[in-house]
Parts: sequence; C-alpha cells; structure tokens
Amino acid sequence: MKIATEDTPVSIEPEEPLVIDSDIVTPEPKSVVMEVRELVETLVVELSRQELYDKIWEISVAGVAKELDIPYSQLMKQVKAANIPIPPSGYWTKLSFGKSIEKTPLNEPTDTIISLYKKIKTIIPHQTVSVPATPPVPTVSKEGAEQSTLPIDAPAEQEDSTIPEKSYEPVETYEQYGKTYNVYNREKLYQEVWEKPVTEIAKRYKVSDVAIHKVCKSLDIPTPGPGYWARVRAGKPVKQIPLPNSDKPETKSGIRTNLEPQPEIAKDLLQFLSLEDKSIVLSVATQIRTPDENARMHSKIIAHRKKVVEWHKESRKHDQYWNRRNAESPPFLADSISEAALPRVCRIFDALIKALESLGCSLTDNLRFIINCETVSISVSESKDKIDHVPTREENIQLLKYEEEKRKYSWASKPNIRKYDHVYNGKISLVVENEKSFRDCKSYVIEDRLGDILVLLYEASNDVRLCREAREAEERRRQEEREAEERRKKEESQRREERREKHNLEVQRTNALVNAAADFDTAQKIRSYISAIEQTESMTQDDIEWISWAKKKADWYDPTIKYEDEVFGKRKLGQELKEEAPKKPWEW
Repeated sequence: MKIATEDTPVSIEPEEPLVIDSDIVTPEPKSVVMEVRELVETLVVELSRQELYDKIWEISVAGVAKELDIPYSQLMKQVKAANIPIPPSGYWTKLSFGKSIEKTPLNEPTDTIISLYKKIKTIIPHQTVSVPATPPVPTVSKEGAEQSTLPIDAPAEQEDSTIPEKSYEPVETYEQYGKTYNVYNREKLYQEVWEKPVTEIAKRYKVSDVAIHKVCKSLDIPTPGPGYWARVRAGKPVKQIPLPNSDKPETKSGIRTNLEPQPEIAKDLLQFLSLEDKSIVLSVATQIRTPDENARMHSKIIAHRKKVVEWHKESRKHDQYWNRRNAESPPFLADSISEAALPRVCRIFDALIKALESLGCSLTDNLRFIINCETVSISVSESKDKIDHVPTREENIQLLKYEEEKRKYSWASKPNIRKYDHVYNGKISLVVENEKSFRDCKSYVIEDRLGDILVLLYEASNDVRLCREAREAEERRRQEEREAEERRKKEESQRREERREKHNLEVQRTNALVNAAADFDTAQKIRSYISAIEQTESMTQDDIEWISWAKKKADWYDPTIKYEDEVFGKRKLGQELKEEAPKKPWEW
C-alpha cells in the first residue's frame, strides 16, 4: 500500500483488510518516515511604498512580479498587505487606446520600507510523520455479513488547486502511415490541464485547444471552468475538481495536426495593430467564453431579443398566406433562425460584446459591432432539414373531398399539398461581413470558435476601413475630376465669350470703318457737285444759299470734321439715309 505525499510517494508494508461481523473497527495510526517539503521565505528586495507604487502603475503587478522573479500570487498578497492601490480592470486597455484614465493616489506614509519575499520550497529529509488511517468502508460479503476494508491509498479531495510548477515529460507519440499520433494518458493529461491553461497544453501536443477539450471529454477528464485561471492569477482561492472514477479507457491516441492555439493561429492577422495592441486583442480572444444560460445579457441584446419575440407574435397572428412584402421588414435574427435557437445566438453575441467592450468597442441597437470607429456586421442563419410533410386536419379534409368529387366528376382537381417540410435543425452559421463563415460541424461548434470570431471581427473592421477609405478616395477623385471638368468648361466658355466679344468688336470697328469711308466718299461727292454748281455763270441768291447749306451737309457727312447739324445733330456712323427720311405725324 502507498501513501502519496505532496511530491514523493512513500511505501508502507501492506496490511490485510479487516473483516468483521457487526461493528466497524478503526485501525490505529501508522508512523511513516518520509520527506517533507517546507516553504521558506527569501528576501528579494526592499522598496519604499512610493517606489513600489510607481513600478506597479508603470509596468503592472505582473510586470513587477516578472522583473523581481516573484510568483504573481505571492506578490499580490504582499502588495495588498502594504495597502498599495493597483490599476483597476480595463486600465491598461484604456491606456493602450489613448483614452482618459484615473490614477488612484497613494495614501500616507509613502516612505515606509517594504520587504518583498519569495517563498521557496525546501526538502526536510527523513522526518517521521504520523499518518491517520482512513475509516473503512462497509461492504457486504457473499454470506450476507458486512465487511470493512481500509482504503488507505484513496486520495483526498483537494481544496486548493494551486499545483506546483514542474517540468513536463516528453509527449508520447508514434508514427503510422507517415503521420504522427499523440498518446494521451488519462491521469497525466488530468494533471496537465489543471496545471496550465488548455492553450498551453495544446502547444505541447501540437494540436488545437478544441482537440484537447475533445480528448478530455472522451476520457472523462474534468477541466477548469470559465474564470478559473483569472482567479489563479489574482491569487484568489480556487477548487480543483478531482478525477472521477470512470470506465473510460486510460489512454487515447489522436493525430498530431501541428496546429497552434488561437494566438499562434492569428500571428499573420492583426498586422495593422501595434504589437502591444495585438497582444491585448489576442489575450482577450483566448479568454472569451460563452456566458451561462441564467447570466444577465447586455442591455441592447435584451432589447433586441424582445423586439424579435414581438415580431414572431405578430407574424403568428396572420395566416400562412399573409404577404409579408407589404409589411415592415423583420428585425435582425427574426426570419433567419428559429425561436429555439434565439437564446443561444444571443449568448454568443453577449460573449462577443462583453469581451469587445474591454477593448473600447460597442454595440448598436440592431446588433452591429463598432470596432475602431467602423461598423462590422455578422449575419446569422440556421440550416434546415428536409422531412416528409404530415398532412394537417384541413388538408386531410381536402383530400377526402377530392376523392368524393373524383368518383362523381372527371374534372375534379387534386388539392395542392406539399410533399416535404423544411424545419430548422439547430445548426447555426455565422458570416462576418459576408466573407468568413463559421458553422456548427462535427469538429466543433460556434462557441468553440469565439476567439477566432473576435479576431476576425477586428480584421473585418480593418477591411471595412480600407474599403471606406478607398471609396472616399474614389469619391474625392471623382469630385476632383468633376471640379476639373467644370473648371475646364468654365474656362472654355470664358475663352469662347472672349473670342465672341473680340469678334464682335472687330466687326463693329470694321463696319464703322466702312461706314466712315462711305460717309467720307459721300461728302467728297457732295463737294464735287457743289464745285460743279459754282462754275455755272447764272447763279441766283437762292443758289448761293443752297451752296452754303450743301457745304454744311458735306461737312456733316465728313467723319474727319464731325460737324453737328442743327437738325440732325452729329452723324452716326453707318446710319442709313432712310432713317433720316421725313416722319409721319404719328411717328414724330
């Protein structure tokens, strides 16, 4: 028989089980020589409260623990004992995204020296320990009498799940048909999944964390629930579920897929983020979990779910021939999934938005995600199964009526009753921005891929941003082309107008020149005529007066003189003589 200590098993001589007829006899305690491990505190550094406060608010408690090589839980207890405030939840996320933050001030006194210790386990060899015997469990013999055995080697339930660090043994593998297979041992895998997160164990076995969860389920191995590792990191008490007795096999083999956990899968993604922001997003993606059925959901999800339920109630009031095209468009999720699948989809959205809110994201009223100021949508659908249609009571009546009419009349028409029905089967499909899709399948369900969906939402937000910027750049280009075309047309119109004005001016000047030349020619002709008259011998006084008047008219025509007539005024260039014809009384 063996008694398991904390690390080193110790052998004890076997003891025959006690068999009694009536009363149960408790064996006496045994003295055992064994090795005992003891925790010894070692001084690491001495700092003032102000120095430790500044370090914590500069690189976080985890950063200080890593720098001083002190376990996080031990340092956290000492920080709380020194009454030093630590950054609240979401502080580093807000700081990384440049949001406003508040720093909790340090109370007095600030110069008190604090000694930080690190607990190290040391071995005290050959120490005698008294091991109490476990009371026997009564059993029934073949003769009907009660028996009692002493299960000394039964492990006690552990109240604290803090398991000491240890180096892992190499993973047992074998080759077959050119592929590598892992060999999973039930007890070994149980210890591993309670010592490290499943994502870390998946790295060792070179499979996905989903595969490790499947192996644990097939071997009946309990795994830590949501929030377990967060409580461990915070130094809070946790409870480890003991390995139950099971009839499942002790070992299981599985192919090595060389897959990495989610942060490694996404190493080629999120390239548009800085290394710090990328690590924060991937850290949140690895810890996202679906909330419990009774957990309170996000307020906008609750409001939208009520809207969908009301829509279903209104649609059931109408018969199957109701034309929905004339009605209002259904809300999101109302006509794409069944009412039974609605709570599950709401929990998926609730898990996503609660994880994204810590990263500064938000949710719209119609369940669209606002990530980095970009709107990202997820479409959800539920697949259907094709089954034989079971006629309703009304359809059976129509068939009976048809059979009766068929015997009487040859023109009886058979009622149009469908042969198959398409019913929802509960398998959900999610599509992010009409590109990448996730669906329930044999390998996984959508809840197992929430981390991938969160990372893809960030990728989709970047794609949406790039598309928006491309559209805006294209719109700016088209606007610039329109403005350039308008400027070109305006300049062309101005040039045409300038050419037209120049042409018209030239025409006017040319016409004025021709008219002036014609007037000058007319004036010369009048003067020649006057000279001819003056050469006549017989001239009267009237002729002399007429010559004087004619010379004035010649001067009026002559553009070089510009004589102003008493009646006509100044001569207008190009004015024809008919314009100076005698006016009628009604024209004056």
